[in-house]
Amino acid sequence: MKPTTRWKLACALFAATSGYALWTRGTPANTPAAHVASGTRSGALPERFRAPLHLSPEAAGVSQKELVDGILAARTVKDIATLADKLGLVGDDSGIDGVRGLVNDPRKGVPEVIVAAIGQIGTEHAVDLLVESSSDDRPTVRFAAIAALGNTRSVRAEARLIELAQKSGDPARPTAIAALGKIGSDKGVTVLTALAKTGDYGVASPAVYALGTIENPAADAALVALIDSPDVRIGAVALAAIQNIDDELLEKLKTIVRTGEPQLAAAAINALGKAGEPGLAVLGEAALHGATRTRYAAVLAIGEVGGAKAIEVLGQILKTGERQSAIAAAQALANLGGKEARDLIIEVALSDRGQMSGAIAQLAQMNGEDVDQALLSIVKTGSTADRRAALPRLLKTGSDEALALAVDLASKGSRNERMEAMRMLSESGAPKAFDALIDIAGKTHGQTRVGALDTLANARPGDPALNQLLVDSLFSGRRDEANYAASVLGRVGTEEARQALVTALSGSDKELATVAAGALGQFGLTDQVKGALLAAAQTNPGVKLQVMNQLLAAGAPEGLRLAEDLITNPTPNGAAANAVYQLASLGTPEARRLLERALESKDPSLRVAAISSLGQNADDHSTEMLVRLARNDDPQTRAMAIATLAQVGGDKAQGAILEAARSQKPEDRMASVQGLAAMDDAGATRTLTTLMRDGDVNVAQAAINAGYNGGPEIDTTLEQIVGDPNANDQLKASAAMVLRNRGTDLDATVEAQVTKLAGPAPEYGGYGYGGYAGNYGGEGEIVD
Repeated sequence: MKPTTRWKLACALFAATSGYALWTRGTPANTPAAHVASGTRSGALPERFRAPLHLSPEAAGVSQKELVDGILAARTVKDIATLADKLGLVGDDSGIDGVRGLVNDPRKGVPEVIVAAIGQIGTEHAVDLLVESSSDDRPTVRFAAIAALGNTRSVRAEARLIELAQKSGDPARPTAIAALGKIGSDKGVTVLTALAKTGDYGVASPAVYALGTIENPAADAALVALIDSPDVRIGAVALAAIQNIDDELLEKLKTIVRTGEPQLAAAAINALGKAGEPGLAVLGEAALHGATRTRYAAVLAIGEVGGAKAIEVLGQILKTGERQSAIAAAQALANLGGKEARDLIIEVALSDRGQMSGAIAQLAQMNGEDVDQALLSIVKTGSTADRRAALPRLLKTGSDEALALAVDLASKGSRNERMEAMRMLSESGAPKAFDALIDIAGKTHGQTRVGALDTLANARPGDPALNQLLVDSLFSGRRDEANYAASVLGRVGTEEARQALVTALSGSDKELATVAAGALGQFGLTDQVKGALLAAAQTNPGVKLQVMNQLLAAGAPEGLRLAEDLITNPTPNGAAANAVYQLASLGTPEARRLLERALESKDPSLRVAAISSLGQNADDHSTEMLVRLARNDDPQTRAMAIATLAQVGGDKAQGAILEAARSQKPEDRMASVQGLAAMDDAGATRTLTTLMRDGDVNVAQAAINAGYNGGPEIDTTLEQIVGDPNANDQLKASAAMVLRNRGTDLDATVEAQVTKLAGPAPEYGGYGYGGYAGNYGGEGEIVD
């Protein structure tokens, strides 16, 4: 090829490359997103401190490629989040492109941390991706992208956030509002202020909070104006969001605290805490003499102010305030610390207000020789309540005097004092305290020993001395003590405890064996435990049911065999019926087979239990069985089946109930009444009114009593019964009472008859006992 030819080809290639670059050129790579402009108030943080922080990889001592590779290789969300956070500080567009595929990662949490890192990078390319992800169909990813848009503080991000913040019904609306607050532009303030005035608290509240995050005079002014919002809740949120308290606002806050609406006053108190010492006088007054709901808030606000004057005010509250305010003041002083605060707490702790003010409780959280001396003084000379407050700390320090007093209380005090002292000894963790509890448990019986065993089991469940004491109590012959020892042994769970319970299970004491069987259920169904339980079940009928329940709960086939044995050979103690209810809760084919066998039992109580169990998890098969049983020869079986059908519902069940209501047998008609009353059906209501005039007085009585529900037909029938001179007097009285309870409007004649039978209507209206009709119409309208 000639040199001139090579030159022409090179020129052509250069021209083509240049032309492609010219027509395909977009935003240059790594271009920072254009930030919004916002005015800040005097003294606010400079923009360079509020803008997202970025470092060069060299300055951070990391390689962007290493971070990207590490993110792609990481196995846990925690590791990805750690690396993504660093990528957000040093990354650029190439870093974004390296990890953007993880936005579609199926692992929970991965897309969200990647989106957050992209927002931290904040280039124009980042904004493009975030705007796209702000429409993602995965809610968590969409919300993360919207939040990340706020971190970019870019013009295009703001436009998208304004669009979303103004979109009614969008679940991401509060997130967009919060993100708009992060951008903090004048335009954003205007939008947020408008949203705060919408009247929709779900929108207005986050808008007010967002205004509170903006360092902008316009935002400050908007918050102050929103204090007077017609919605007191918005006013309270605005007060909580305000960070800068000038003299004019300070006076407004003082007025609100003294005379304002309670909810607004509580918020104003919190705001006064940000005003520093100028607000202390009002806060002190509110803490001592304000409304109950504002006193606690006032004390907390004083604690936030801090300093010598605040400590002085808190000291006054501690010495003279009511209980809740004083407790809050003691806590605030303890948090502030320093000699003055410490001296105040010690002074009040040694006074007659020590326990009620919470000063002793706070003193017990402090360290120092003066604290120990004060607590010892309280233990020696204070009231019982004072000693209980001071003892825990002293016991933990190993004080012999405190230990002696606690042991004395645990042995000789009142019942509550004994229990409290033993709890303190147990929680102290001191070896001497544990030894003292062992000694108490060994020398006492009854409730004191039970309490000692309980606290010991919580502190050192595997201790040999405790185990021996529990075994002694288990076989002591004292019923309450033995029963409690069995439950504690079950909770302790050691091999020694298991052996002791197995021994009790196979012993001659039947009641103890039953308790031991229940306690063994806490160990898990090992072969040894299962064998012991089955052996006991063969010789002790009282244990058999307990064992069956445990085996069924564990899914052991032996449980089904025991249940089958109980159902086949029912005993008078009702164990078979209990087995039926347990089987009904299993719902397995084997359990259903045994339930169907129980339905054929000659034992009426077992048959009734089986019928009732069919209603627990009713299906078509169960309904058909109940319909068949509703025609059984046994009256009790029919009645139970009909009653269960009323619970089941459905067309087949309702048809069987209507059939029973038309039966020639009064017991069937009686059984149908509650089912008819529960049915939302015109035919059922008509049938119920027919039964109200039934020839059998008992059936008629049941139907009338069930007339609390239903339409006008019920009222008409009841009025006819009340006015029938030939009707049974008891039925007439019942019908009159039901009319009263239904709150029916009666004409003068019927009203007089009902008044004669059931008494005058209460002044507060119908609905009998506790009704609410009163002077209100049918739709709650007040009438004359």
